[in-house]
Order: sequence, then C-alpha cells, then structure tokens
Amino acid sequence: MAEELQEEVKPDGTPLDTETPREAEAAVSPSGGVDVDAQEMVIASLRLQVQDLFSQVNQLNNKLVKLYDRVSDLEDNLPHLSALNTGLLVEKSHITAELNRLMEKATEEAAQRGQAESARNAIEKDLDDLSATLFGQANTMVAEARFAQHLSERKVEDAQNALKGAEEVVSLMQNQMQVLQAEKELADNKSREMELLIGKGKWVQRGEVDQTRSLKLLSSHSPYQEFLLFVAHLRLLRPNSPYPPAMSTLLPLPFLARLASWLRSPREKFGKTSTLQKNERVKRIRDFSGVRAGQGFMFNAFKFPSIVCIERAV
Repeated sequence: MAEELQEEVKPDGTPLDTETPREAEAAVSPSGGVDVDAQEMVIASLRLQVQDLFSQVNQLNNKLVKLYDRVSDLEDNLPHLSALNTGLLVEKSHITAELNRLMEKATEEAAQRGQAESARNAIEKDLDDLSATLFGQANTMVAEARFAQHLSERKVEDAQNALKGAEEVVSLMQNQMQVLQAEKELADNKSREMELLIGKGKWVQRGEVDQTRSLKLLSSHSPYQEFLLFVAHLRLLRPNSPYPPAMSTLLPLPFLARLASWLRSPREKFGKTSTLQKNERVKRIRDFSGVRAGQGFMFNAFKFPSIVCIERAV
C-alpha cells in the first residue's frame, strides 16, 4: 500500500525523507571511514519513516473500514428509501397523525355506541312497560267479559225462572177460566131450564132438554198442540235475537196458517152461526193472531183463552 503512494506525508503535513541507500553510503566520510553519528541518524530517520508508514497504513485501513461500513449502511438504507419513494412506507409523522385521527374516530364511535345502547335500553324498557300495560288491560277486559257473561247467564236464568212462574200463573189462570166457563155454562143451562119451566107465567110442559156436553180444553187437540209449538218457537227466537222476528218467518207455522185459513173463509168455518157471533169470533181471532214481532202475544192469548178451544159445532 505504501509502494502505491507517490507522495507520502507525515501526520503534520511535511513530506517524508526518502533517502536511498546510496545517499546513506554517501554519508560515509571521504577518507573511507564510516561516520557513526551519521549512520545512527540515518537509522533513526528510517525508523521514523517506518513508524510513519505504519501509522498511515493504520489510518488508511481505518478509513477503508469506515468506507465499507458506510457502504453497507447505504445498502441497508436503500430498500427503505426506495420504499419511501414508492409509497410503501410512510413517515412516522404521517403515521402519528393517522393514528390520532383513528383514535378520535374510535372514541367518537364508542360514545355513539354508548348512546345507542342507552337508547336501546330505554326502548326495551318502554316495550316491557307497554307489554305489561297491554297484558293488564287484556286481563281486565277478559275479567269484565266473564263478569258480563256471568251477569247475562244470571239474567237468562232469572228470565227462565220468571217465565216458568208466568207459565204456572197462566196455567192456573186457564184452569180458573175453565172452571168459570164450566160454572157459566152450568148457570146458563139452569136458566134455560127455568125459562122452559116457567115460560110466560104459565106452566109449560118441559120437553127433553138437549143435554150437550160442555167442551173443555183438551191437550190432545191439534190446534192446541200447534199453539204450544208456536209459543215454543217464539221462546227460542226471543233470547237469541235482539230484534223482533220477521212476519215472513212466522207465517209458515201451522198455528198461524190455521188462523190465516180461518180469516180467508170464515163462512165455511163458522157455518150457520149468527152474524153477531161470527163478527165477534173474527174479532177475537184477529186479536189473538195480532202477533206484531212478538209484542202483545201473551196479552191477547190471556185475554181470549176460549179461542184455543175449538167448538165442535164450528
């Protein structure tokens, strides 16, 4: 390495002494003797030069090592710099700013999530309260409906009991009317017998009295059975329908059909009876058949119970 250098310098910047052996030989005295001092000086200078050369070699070696280290560092930094230039890597400042922005966004989203959860909890609580209220109202409505049904059943039972009592009263009244009718017929028969016996104050021979059997109400009579079926039909219609039944649904019943046939041909039904009796019977039948949507039926039936019994002479 020292041989390749054209000019050597000392550490202080002065050029080194480059004396050749010939110059050293020239230091010999002309008389042919060797100058010891001069030789020692040459040796000392040579030693100094060798030391300087060693020190320069060491310095150059250190510089070479430093250069190799720097080249290796540059080669190591080259991919990093190329990544920075191409955008694969980002500066730390940019990363810090982006991290700060992401942290702020995450904090904001966490706050929004907390608000959403609180709102959801409030909605769930409202739904629970509403469900509880609805269930309470439903239970109340069911209880009221059951109570109303119980009251209606109680009213129906009371009405049935009252109807049974009314039927008993009606049957009792019919029995009383039959008894009164029988007593009246008996009194009429006695009065006729007295008139036949007395006459106009003279004795009249009494002939044979036409003893006719007094008619009574028979449960086996077909008109009476039709009447009972008609009453049962009205009883079935009244609790089920809040409105009166239509007359078109009542006219096909046997009892009303019989009354209608009587009204169409009263002369055929009543025969040779007097006009007054015929008009009275027609009036009674009209009053009895005046079923205006179930109103006034029981009154007319109770008012004219004798219509139920059909005389044999008719």
